[in-house]
Amino acid sequence: MKRVFVLFATFLISSALVLARADVERGAPLPRKGAFGAQLAPLSQDEAKKHGPGVKIVRALPELTAAKLGLTEGDIVTSVAGQPVATPGALGLAIRDAKAGDPLSVEFLRGEKKQTAKANLVERPKQKPDGFEVVYDQVLSKGKRIRVIGTHPAGTGKYPTVFLIGGIGAYSVDGDFGGVAYGNIMGPIAKAGYATIRIDKPGQGDSEGPIYTELSFLTELDAYLQAIRLAKTLPFVDPNRIVIFGHSMGGCFGPLVGKEEKIAGVIASGTLTRTWGEYMLENTRRQSLLAGASFAQVDTELKSLAAINHYLFSEGLTPDEIAKKRPDLAGAVAAVSPDRKTYSGVGIPFFKELADQNLAEAWAKTDAKVLTLWGANEFISGRSDHELIVTIVNKERPGTATFQVVPDSDHGFFKTSSQEDSFRQWGKGAPFNPNVVDIVLAWLKTTIGDKP
Repeated sequence: MKRVFVLFATFLISSALVLARADVERGAPLPRKGAFGAQLAPLSQDEAKKHGPGVKIVRALPELTAAKLGLTEGDIVTSVAGQPVATPGALGLAIRDAKAGDPLSVEFLRGEKKQTAKANLVERPKQKPDGFEVVYDQVLSKGKRIRVIGTHPAGTGKYPTVFLIGGIGAYSVDGDFGGVAYGNIMGPIAKAGYATIRIDKPGQGDSEGPIYTELSFLTELDAYLQAIRLAKTLPFVDPNRIVIFGHSMGGCFGPLVGKEEKIAGVIASGTLTRTWGEYMLENTRRQSLLAGASFAQVDTELKSLAAINHYLFSEGLTPDEIAKKRPDLAGAVAAVSPDRKTYSGVGIPFFKELADQNLAEAWAKTDAKVLTLWGANEFISGRSDHELIVTIVNKERPGTATFQVVPDSDHGFFKTSSQEDSFRQWGKGAPFNPNVVDIVLAWLKTTIGDKP
């Protein structure tokens, strides 16, 4: 039985600490990371058997490091900075802490010939103005410098602002909107006259911090809190007209930020608001059935998962401790966490901290207008969670929250024809459905306006 189980994707600073306001610090200037600059692909089984571990160059991007190293299509990179690389992810980890200008050595195969090349890391390209101005800034969170990227219409003025909080996963939002996560949504928002703010999570892009599997929920939350506090001090941001756009896991962070910092609105899409344990059971049932499991198989699966959830999130046991305590669950534990450290590529402590949150309470305390969006073909989040958010908010502040279905769309805002179609196409490059942009822009205009 196939299983998917997809979870919640030029500012001058002095060298001394700079206080933007009493509780916001930028820290010393944040160095720019380098960019390897290549499209990579894993080796086929035959290639790996013939050549050993490595990753293949599909295309070296012009003027970036791979091109400077002389790498070209078909080369197989075997080692970077003295570290063997067997996957594209391993190559990224090998240079994650390297700065622009640092020397880099690469070993690779061209045909049957082993070669070595050296070059200095080229700075990753910054976002270019495109009908709007671009500002690179930073903020200090738990002692780490976090990259903050803003855009705003040309000219002076304090603009209504959209603050992005994206979904789960290790990725960077730094770069032109056409080539980064959420760019197909944030780009049209920026061109419609809004200022935008986004950050690279701790450990991603230029931001300092741990590897993604070691990033905690509360550490990521603090980065968003510090960034929104910084945003309120920026000369192009109207601090009274900030809306959070929270997608997937970002829809969990949104109210937790909103209950601490006054904002004008929250858009939550493809998210959850019931407890994490409830979500995991519902999501597993939905996706297992889509994958072809019988109802009887799913019930058996969920009984094991419910027990594992209890041990992980209520008792705080590790996967190894669960398997020792309950040998009958050892197989299910291995399915949930093969490496005994992560679940769906995310550190288990992250989910433990999420499970400790009271999201319903956070929504009740977020004094803002709310729009919840749910794709009609979603298989990763449930409609009922989005309707529940609206119920919670409207009970506290009647008439301030609205629920809307996004037609012909799924969790990733891809154009699909059904939940089954979305499930089949997930990860295969379905086209973007721009109707979510129309919905968001219409709501923004009535909620915070579109003029400075």
